[in-house]
Amino acid sequence: MNKNESKYFNTAIKMDQAFLELLEKKDFAYITVKEICHEAGVNRSTFYLHYETLDDLLKESVEYMNRHFLEHMGQDSRNFMNKINDCSKGELYLITPKYLKPYLSYIKRNKRLF
Repeated sequence: MNKNESKYFNTAIKMDQAFLELLEKKDFAYITVKEICHEAGVNRSTFYLHYETLDDLLKESVEYMNRHFLEHMGQDSRNFMNKINDCSKGELYLITPKYLKPYLSYIKRNKRLF
């Protein structure tokens, strides 16, 4: 990854984080591009370089949250999702201390988002 690509992705992460922080304070319908840019420390034109609409940012932010959650759980996202897709419904119970405690601690720290 070259320097420009790295800067591009770092800027996207800043906007994801700013958006998620704003979601903790107010409903999606009341969040503006201007607020996101202010929180992320980027120009409005930078937002539109990355996204066409707030819905695009929402979609990316959900993916960001999923990656963050899987990292918190100590799981490789590809293997975790393959395992879930390949197992029967009866095996989908994650109610074991190995999964339940980190899951609940993650939700507690991010309760507003949930």
